[in-house]
Amino acid sequence: MSHRNKGVAVSAKRTYDFGRESELFFDWKYFEMSVIEGRWADAENYLSRFAKVEDNYCSDQIYFEMRKQKYYEALESNYRRQAFDILLKEIVVVAPKHIVGLIKELTDLLMVPNIREKLPKYRDAMTSRRNLVNEIMEIIIQNPHLVGKLKVPFNGRFHRMCRLLNESLNWQRLPNANNEEPNLFMENRNSKASSSLTSSGRTMVWVPATNGRAITDSDDERDSRCQFLKLPTCPEVEKIVSLAYNNMGNSLFALASNGVHAVWDWEPSESNLDGKASVQVSPKLKEPEEGPLVMINDLPRVEFDNPVACFAITKNDHYVISTSGGRLILFHSMSFVTLSYIMSPPPVITCIAIHPEDNNIIALGCDHSTIIAYHVRFRNVLGFLEGHTKRVTGVAFSKGTNILISGGADAQIILWNINGWEKLKKTKLKIQGNELPISTTQVQFHPNQINFLVVHNSQLAIYEVIHLRCVKQWVAEVPMLISQATFSCDGQAVYSVFVNETVAIFDSTNLQIRYRFSPCSYLPQFTSWNSYPISVAAHPQKPAQFAVGFSDGTVLIFEPREPEGDQMDED
Repeated sequence: MSHRNKGVAVSAKRTYDFGRESELFFDWKYFEMSVIEGRWADAENYLSRFAKVEDNYCSDQIYFEMRKQKYYEALESNYRRQAFDILLKEIVVVAPKHIVGLIKELTDLLMVPNIREKLPKYRDAMTSRRNLVNEIMEIIIQNPHLVGKLKVPFNGRFHRMCRLLNESLNWQRLPNANNEEPNLFMENRNSKASSSLTSSGRTMVWVPATNGRAITDSDDERDSRCQFLKLPTCPEVEKIVSLAYNNMGNSLFALASNGVHAVWDWEPSESNLDGKASVQVSPKLKEPEEGPLVMINDLPRVEFDNPVACFAITKNDHYVISTSGGRLILFHSMSFVTLSYIMSPPPVITCIAIHPEDNNIIALGCDHSTIIAYHVRFRNVLGFLEGHTKRVTGVAFSKGTNILISGGADAQIILWNINGWEKLKKTKLKIQGNELPISTTQVQFHPNQINFLVVHNSQLAIYEVIHLRCVKQWVAEVPMLISQATFSCDGQAVYSVFVNETVAIFDSTNLQIRYRFSPCSYLPQFTSWNSYPISVAAHPQKPAQFAVGFSDGTVLIFEPREPEGDQMDED
């Protein structure tokens, strides 16, 4: 492809993104090009952002005419099996009810050696496509869903969206040796150099901000070795159901129960030279300069039991894949722009893991007990992993091996080989007493990749990978429901939060409690009396730091000092 043609293609792609994401105008040129070039999936995907099959007769007719042309071309190429699938799976489902007779005529074409015998007006694919775009234009003009959207609206909001999308696309387009089209999730070679840049690319000098800071030692004698920092409140968020630091350790991401994401950024300063998250410096609640954009998930259209929300950050920190029971969405983490919708339910996605060496490969645990291995760039399913009998609640890739671990509400742990997406081994947790009606089993690899952490509502356990053997286990003497738990970045500790408002630090070598933070150490000075911890995340580079999300939308950073040789008891 020449430089000029490649530039035209990039320009068309950006125009497509502007129109699709803003939904303010329908880019007819892009759509026309897709139809004329026979890129039917692109044409339908773009059209679906503005008009769906069920909207009205005009919308229905457009889909029908495009799929009919696709059917003719398959017959012309003598791809009978493909043509039959198009007829059965694509045309019949959108055919207007008043043209039932046409379906029979289309079916009869399957038995005709040369379709031109029955379709004298059909000359060749390219001529038919050009005629088709003329017909579609006439239908589009009459479609109420597209009225007023065939011209670019010159207003401020549109131009803000254009600029943000343009920036997000520029982040993706990194040079490579072969001048090939770059991978959407390719590693950013300048990630270290860009750590002190804002999303607009300007270097920022940190200015001390003391207003609203809440850094304090615990008043509780047992907890006096810990400092807390309450992060600035995000008014849009509700219950914090999931937390994660970015991989550079200078931002914290939260997902609330109402589908809203919040992001806090730390910046380099004289008192915080590396710009990493710290209790000594209050971060800034991130907002795009051109707001009011926000990363927000679709909520489920229908209610289902115990809805879940989850997200994951790519290794280069530039993308967030997230869901709250609705569509699976790809966000640009710097501009907050929605880049694409990866998948829509059913099934409902309940947990996400991104391959540590290939950001395009993700594992999606599902509500209906299956795991979907998916390639984001090529938008195709790599495998369906079946073995659980209830909802999949945890998935984790191992670094440097071809292993995936999964956990489910059935209390099963399954080991998978990702080379062929095959099941290798499985085991079941030993649950003492009555099994909970709704339970989760989370999994996380130890940094050594030999062991992994299992977090069940009733227990913590350390397993070794090869034989799926439990080597350490902790079960409370009195019933204490665990919400979440995670390894520290060095694997020496396990940070855990409980439904009864307790936060605890376990020694990972023996799963004995090292610290315990009673509710009175952070209630009510930081949170409301009826608040309780739900989510936890460990800093990726500071072993002694972790963050906790609460039911009232509060997020606290915990930074315990090193113990003086003694351990906390459990009383």
